Amino acid sequence: MNLSMKRIALRVARRAVFVWLVAGALVVGCGTKDNTRSLPEALKTDLLSRWNAVGDSVTVKDFGTFHWGNFDQFPHPTYKGGSAEAYQSFADLLVTFFDRGDNFVFLSNNLLFRFPFHYISPSGQSLGEWTFEELTTQFASNDWASISAETRQKLQAFATRIQTAP
Repeated sequence: MNLSMKRIALRVARRAVFVWLVAGALVVGCGTKDNTRSLPEALKTDLLSRWNAVGDSVTVKDFGTFHWGNFDQFPHPTYKGGSAEAYQSFADLLVTFFDRGDNFVFLSNNLLFRFPFHYISPSGQSLGEWTFEELTTQFASNDWASISAETRQKLQAFATRIQTAP
């Protein structure tokens, strides 16, 4: 390969890397977690109340409801047995939660789609961290959890709306 062709190949490779970096920054930038703030107690209370208005009525056999009692113990389906039933119930719960009243607007106005929620064990160990944006996108795009096509489609519509939310 002569020197001219090597230069052209190098330019093409640089452009390809640049395109991948820009695309990656856009994707990551849209889903960056907001780890820089804490929530006021009144906002936490309001969020838990809104969640529990839906979560208290969704039951997973042998594991109870998706009640969110302690702010640092987000009721992720992993902690409800991790079964296909738990994941399907949680996905349905997300759809109902977003759809109920002004919950979606509430989450958007309070910048909660990218705010990380945790599950902290009683011993203080962090066992997981999620955002509403991540959960919605993951449950909408993966069939690993045996989530129905209908629920995934609804979650995908919410994921699209969340991408444009602040």
